[in-house]
Amino acid sequence: MIKTDLKYNSDHVNIVECHDISLFRNTNEVLFEASCCIPRNSLTFIVGENGTGKSSLAQTILGLLPVDDGSICLHSESNKKLILGYVPQSIDLPKHFQMTVSEYLKYSAEVQSKDIKDALAKVDFPLIHIESRITELSGGQLQKLLLAAELYRKPDVLFLDEPLANVDDASEKHIIDVILEIKNQGVTIAIITHDWQMVSSYADHVICLNKNFACTTSSSCVCKNSLSKVNIKNIQKVTPDPEHMHDGFCYIENI
Repeated sequence: MIKTDLKYNSDHVNIVECHDISLFRNTNEVLFEASCCIPRNSLTFIVGENGTGKSSLAQTILGLLPVDDGSICLHSESNKKLILGYVPQSIDLPKHFQMTVSEYLKYSAEVQSKDIKDALAKVDFPLIHIESRITELSGGQLQKLLLAAELYRKPDVLFLDEPLANVDDASEKHIIDVILEIKNQGVTIAIITHDWQMVSSYADHVICLNKNFACTTSSSCVCKNSLSKVNIKNIQKVTPDPEHMHDGFCYIENI
């Protein structure tokens, strides 16, 4: 169940709160009694092993996947519904898909013709491909196009799934600069990533998922195969594990 608090509440520190949410696909447990939060105007990272439910957590908050149990609260600062944006890591398009870059922006984000070049330039998209078919784009170019469309919608909260995947070094720096710029403009950003260096450099808040725990800011979170540490405020158990005490660290493999 998703609840949206539409009352003006500028003092509420969290823009998103998940309380004991559980999600199952067929009979498979994806999330079990997971609780976490995304602080307002933060750069939050969602990290964890493959298959721990990182993308599913984001899609559940976005309302793209149904919650089997628990609740999600969205807190607005003003009397309006929050705009949630989402850039997936990739999208599957049929080979016969004919839509061009400019047509996609007009259709998906209602970008005005006069604004198309500016929207694409903001994410360093090569303007020579404005009239190219989407199916002709590289993975990195498609990622930039999806980001351009979501930024034009001016979201309050923007979820990015592996935003640096498939982009070259120059584009990577530009996208990071764009992320930091829109955060400074008041947008709350949640990034799903395996890039622990990016987490160490830019994180305000970290949600760590593994098969036993979801960690949301304080103590220390240590990633296996990495010396990086991120401050975590409290560590909440997701899957009951009566035989083991949590030692204050969340160990995450394969990041």
